[in-house]
Amino acid sequence: MLDFYRDIIEKIISIVAFFILAAGIVEMPKELDYERPKRQNPAEEISVKEISPSAPLSAIARKEKAKTPAPKFSAPKTQTPSVFSPIEPAPEKTIPAAPAISPIELNQKARQTIVNIICSTESRGLLQPITGSGVIVSPKGIILTNAHIGQYFLLENEPAADYLNCLIRAGDIAELAYDAKLLFIPGAWVEKNAKAIIQQEPKGTGENDYAFLLINKSFGPSDFMSAEPNFDFNDLPDNLSALLASYPAGFLGGISVSKNLGLASTFAPIKSLYTFSKTEPLGLDLFSLGGNIVAQGGSSGGGVFDARDGKLIGLIVTSTEGTTTSSRELNAITMPHVGRSFEKYAGRDLAEFLNSPESFPAVFPEAEFNRLKQLLIEQLI
Repeated sequence: MLDFYRDIIEKIISIVAFFILAAGIVEMPKELDYERPKRQNPAEEISVKEISPSAPLSAIARKEKAKTPAPKFSAPKTQTPSVFSPIEPAPEKTIPAAPAISPIELNQKARQTIVNIICSTESRGLLQPITGSGVIVSPKGIILTNAHIGQYFLLENEPAADYLNCLIRAGDIAELAYDAKLLFIPGAWVEKNAKAIIQQEPKGTGENDYAFLLINKSFGPSDFMSAEPNFDFNDLPDNLSALLASYPAGFLGGISVSKNLGLASTFAPIKSLYTFSKTEPLGLDLFSLGGNIVAQGGSSGGGVFDARDGKLIGLIVTSTEGTTTSSRELNAITMPHVGRSFEKYAGRDLAEFLNSPESFPAVFPEAEFNRLKQLLIEQLI
């Protein structure tokens, strides 16, 4: 009985509700359109971190671009119909200019400017023998190499005559070619890295890691080829091809280094760009070259040449560790970095100095030579 009355009441409620909705007394809820959540400006999502000494310049450029507001587009203006005219052919695409020097010619010329620098001691001690590379950068006989190689020239004849002997070799198989003396080394680098001279595997960033030697004696032909440095750039194209040349010796024993050390050269793309600067303006100081055959000990001081014009743009300086050369990351300081550093610590324009070093005898006075030498001798006592 109760079920009968309940069914009647539910039917009455349904009929009443139908007529109320039909009359529009109560509005049915509309279907909602849900908007996609608006994405925030990517530049606002990213927290800008302080640029470290090894911050990629390319990353810095991307941050600057992210802050640029999006362009505003206006509606196209109505134009008056014009008389039909034939469509002009599209202009021909500009073909990139051919390199000023062929790869074969570049390889031949660059290899003639590379030298091997080998320093050895008469007796075993804290000071380890070293082999590295250098680039002749002036017809006057100036060699550019790393400071961690050039520092050995501060110690020739110390603590006794002929205790340490450094020689310059050249050729496809390194042979004795020249004798040289230290012309300049940044005091700031020696002060910061003096303790590393007795370390088996010293570390460094590459900052100010350069030195100049002057050929003062030749054991063969007195004429030699010199590279042309490029000091005037602050950017490089992505994956720019460069020629690397040096005397790698990472997988050789002492006898092979002294008798059968070969000159190696290879092409490699420039990858990442770096700066040592912590404040504006940011300068291009260092770039990476990936892993390749010269990414090994002995290549420090080797040259990096622009494949477009053959000019010297970098000096091989550091490499990350790895069991194979392909797994390492080779780095080079730029010639503009060397130029800026030389002007800061020597107070002279480097290009002018390379043209006439005899005109600037005060860039490395004897007192400074002796001061830096003493810093190294203190590490050997």
